[in-house]
Amino acid sequence: MALRENERRILAEIEHRLIEDDPELAESLASFASDAADSESVLRLGWKPWVVCGIIATVVITMLTVLFMLTPGPRPESAPGPASDTPGVVAPKSEPAG
Repeated sequence: MALRENERRILAEIEHRLIEDDPELAESLASFASDAADSESVLRLGWKPWVVCGIIATVVITMLTVLFMLTPGPRPESAPGPASDTPGVVAPKSEPAG
C-alpha cells in the first residue's frame, strides 16, 4: 500500500523526533527493518520445502501401494481328507481284525 506524500512527510518527522528523543529505541526499531528484508526472502523461497514434502509423500504413498498390491492374500483352507467329507464329523476308527 503506497503512502501519500503528506503521510510520508509526517512519518519522516516522527522518525526524526524519535531519533532525537531516544536514540537507543530508534536503533532497536531500525533493526526490525533489517529483519523484514530477511523474512521477505524466506517468503519468496518458501515454496521449496513444500515441494520436497510433496515428493516425499508421493514416494511413500507409491511404495505403500506397491507393497499392498504385492502382499499375498489369505491362504485357502486345506481340502478335507478322504476320511471325512463333512466338516466337523469325525470318521470312526476301524478296528483291526483278528
